[in-house]
Amino acid sequence: MTKVLDPVRVVAITDRTLMGETPEAFAAAIEKALQGCPPGSVLLQVREKDLDGAPLLALIAIARRYTRVIVNDRIDVALAADAIAVHLPEDGLSVADARKLFPGVIGVSRHAPDAASGADLIHLGPIWPTPSKPGVTALGLDALRAPHGTAKLVAVGGIDTPERAREAAAAGADAVAVIRAAWSGASLVPFVTAVDAGRALRTS
Repeated sequence: MTKVLDPVRVVAITDRTLMGETPEAFAAAIEKALQGCPPGSVLLQVREKDLDGAPLLALIAIARRYTRVIVNDRIDVALAADAIAVHLPEDGLSVADARKLFPGVIGVSRHAPDAASGADLIHLGPIWPTPSKPGVTALGLDALRAPHGTAKLVAVGGIDTPERAREAAAAGADAVAVIRAAWSGASLVPFVTAVDAGRALRTS
């Protein structure tokens, strides 16, 4: 299952407050972020918790024009959208229960290394302090060096520069997740390149 994730270097997490509220603005933001990125290198996580099923499905349909999509929490919507993956929050369904319902990639959020999660994708963080998790102690780069099983490891939290993306990848992350950096800058190419550079440091 994780083979389909091999090319992923960046998980871009949606945020309509940064991207724009209209479908046109949402599409334009995705197009700009992916411009020049190698095919498959960016996975789009649609995380719009305020939306009901129908409008969420409509946004996913827009996102799928540009790249592969992981749907936050909503297995029903992920199935309806034919998404490749669903992402479970830490207090969400268990991986075992999700696998009974969803045939694709299962991702999870964790705030400590978890080699026994059973997931295909682990978002681990926050690695650095981040405004999206006020008051939460950052784990630091050492957390990325801990065993995490065979899952693809995604560093989350405070990764707002390519330099931090490279550091996270050098420490053990297979990819990085970004929110503000995805929608406030230009293309994500520098982040994709930085993750590749960091991964290369682990094998040099």
